[in-house]
Order: sequence, then structure tokens, then C-alpha cells
Amino acid sequence: MRKAEMLVNVRTSIPEPTLAPHALRYLRTDPLLSQLVNMVMRDGKKARAERLVQTALLDIRRYTNTDPMRVLSDAINLACPLMDTKSARQGSKVVQVPRALNLRQRRRRAIVWILDSADRRNERCFSMRLSGELQAIVNGTSGVLEKKLLLHKAVLANRSFIRTNTRKLRK
Repeated sequence: MRKAEMLVNVRTSIPEPTLAPHALRYLRTDPLLSQLVNMVMRDGKKARAERLVQTALLDIRRYTNTDPMRVLSDAINLACPLMDTKSARQGSKVVQVPRALNLRQRRRRAIVWILDSADRRNERCFSMRLSGELQAIVNGTSGVLEKKLLLHKAVLANRSFIRTNTRKLRK
């Protein structure tokens, strides 16, 4: 495995790891990473969001000695819900109707949960909180997994409200 290049910070004179230029291109072209960066972005500051995600990935590499992209994709795949419930009226009642989510919706729900959970962690900077949350998901100790389980239980409890489009055939 190739070591990450180090640049010396001008203000603090401390070497900091950076990603190679080809890895930065990958940061912008990979659909999962671009969705994560866009969700992290605030006030249109995309470069700052990219830097935060980059630092989180470098932290994951430093602590786990594995490919950070694999850890990120595993964490998001573990946190992705397959189904969701949507409110609908049946007569005078409002019921929760389960519906399937497509890939982008599943990833978005997982990323929102991960970012919310990372905001509640008590590490000093956001990139450390994000990398810690991703590692907690892979280790199975995150609250995001419990949130996914509760959503799936709600879907199972309301499965009787799924409507199918079966028509009676005329003879």
C-alpha cells in the first residue's frame, strides 16, 4: 500500500496527509462520494465539504489500515433502508403505506442518518466525527443501525396496507 503524501501546513508547520490528484478526481466522479459531498456541503461551499470528506477518509485509512472507500461503501450499504412508509388516506383514516426506495433515495436516507449521528458525537472536528461514525456502523455499534431496524419494523407492521393493482377480469 502506498503511503499518503504529506504537505507541511504553513501556519502550524505540521505535516498533513493529502490525497493524490487522481484521487481528488475520483472524489468528484464517484456517485456515492459526490452524493456524500453534496449532503455535507453547506452554503454552497463545495471545496470545504470535499476537504472534510477527504480528511475523514484519510482518518479511516490511518485508524483501520484498510481502503477507506470500502469502509465508506460498506457503512452506507449497511445503513441503507430498503423500504419507507408514506402517509395515505384510506377512507377516513390516515395510514402508513410501505413503499420501496430506489438506490439514490436509500443512500440519501442513510447519509442523512449518518450525518445526524455524526453531529451528536463528541469528537473535536467534523471529519473525526464522520470517520468515527462510519467506523461505528461497520463495527455494528451505531445508532443508525437501530434507526434502520425501527423503520423496517414499521414497514412490516404496516404491510397490510400495501395496495396492488389487481383488477377483476371480465369473462
